[in-house]
Amino acid sequence: MRILALILLLITSHVFAEVIPIKPLETCFSCSSKPTMTMYWKGKDSKAVVIFIPGGEGYIGLKEGELDHPYQFFQTLKKLTNPNLTSGKFDVVLLDSPAELSPRQYYPSDRGAFDHMIRIESAIRYYKEKTGLPVWLMGHSNGGISLTEFFKYAKKNNKTDLIAGFIASGVRSESYFEPPYTFPMLFIHHEKDGCSHTLPDASFKNYEKVKAVNQFPTEFVYVTSGISEPRDPCRSGHHMFYAAGEEAAKDIDTFLTKIYP
Repeated sequence: MRILALILLLITSHVFAEVIPIKPLETCFSCSSKPTMTMYWKGKDSKAVVIFIPGGEGYIGLKEGELDHPYQFFQTLKKLTNPNLTSGKFDVVLLDSPAELSPRQYYPSDRGAFDHMIRIESAIRYYKEKTGLPVWLMGHSNGGISLTEFFKYAKKNNKTDLIAGFIASGVRSESYFEPPYTFPMLFIHHEKDGCSHTLPDASFKNYEKVKAVNQFPTEFVYVTSGISEPRDPCRSGHHMFYAAGEEAAKDIDTFLTKIYP
């Protein structure tokens, strides 16, 4: 019986995954011609797609043929596709950059470059067509700058209809979301985030500004579990929801399920 139960668990917890290269919709003189590599995890009876824009330098190094990525933060997001751990009703996409964005710079200015913007737009359009589902953007840490820059890009080019919602996760303190807003937003941050660039209080104040004028659902949630690590606090521990993946995934799932009951 135990063996049968284990087999059933393995079967039901299996999540379809693949790495898909996406060609940019447009090119420019200073843009790379390389495709954007994405890892796609499919949920069960999905209601929406969450495209995740990583922090740091934005480079994951995805390669075709890969079926999973072991990094614990990515595994946290993968839980959104697994009905044994969350509702499982959301697809997840990891958005890779073909090269590091603003390496060794204090502020990631490349997060606002046209090449980065068009890669985000290309991924949104691809997965909207592939799945027929609304697409959410989630940015973590430096990825929060990508969110704010893409929002400005979308408003300037009348493309805000591409965005179904934002998830601002542990975002940098400079991540200012300019009104008006046209979609729901979730702010999620670890209450003990020790990174000097991603202060929890700054994130909450950002949320309050959005909440005051956004007619769409807007919520803030603190992650409280997890542990610190004896490494760079901007790349580990509470900032990366280390040992808090289950809580973070359920918080995101709870909010999305309110939007898509």
